[in-house]
Amino acid sequence: MNLHLEIKNKLSAEIFQDMEKQFPPEEIKSFENFNKLFEKTHYKCEILFDEKTPVGYILYLENEYIWVDYVAIFREYHSKGYGSKILESLFQKYSHLKGVFFEVEPENQENIQTIKRMNFYKKLGCKNLNFNYYFPNDIKKLKMELLFKPLQENLPKKNEIINQILFVFENLHSDVKSKNQTLELIKSNN
Repeated sequence: MNLHLEIKNKLSAEIFQDMEKQFPPEEIKSFENFNKLFEKTHYKCEILFDEKTPVGYILYLENEYIWVDYVAIFREYHSKGYGSKILESLFQKYSHLKGVFFEVEPENQENIQTIKRMNFYKKLGCKNLNFNYYFPNDIKKLKMELLFKPLQENLPKKNEIINQILFVFENLHSDVKSKNQTLELIKSNN
């Protein structure tokens, strides 16, 4: 494997089409909204290449933390270790920051993929913050687990988590009509 990450300043149609296949509709922004996010310097997209072949991608928001918006490996490259590699590369690149947040679907015994996904993040050293978090969208109330990979320090305190969520909602989810109601739900449940 000769892996490297390449940063992009916009979302390609190929990646957007893959996202539509791999993520539920309530978790995906419109193609136009994605590309508006790149006008803000905090939002980034990186493609993982093995030699010259793109094998996956990660989209994230950066400040004193990293907030992973999406991470995926193209289906034909699943189960080859690329998921771990893309995140390990991100952890190394941003080792000077406090840590990395992930929004992850809760484990569901009827959906083995949710259990596998949670185990994958735990193997990478991510900790469940046990924080009542909801993904802002206008389709349905979507409960998510909030995971954290410490890079520089211990787990963030409650007020740091809420401040980060405020930053994320303002910079990543500003187009979501129910953003404020979701934020109030999060605050009232923590």
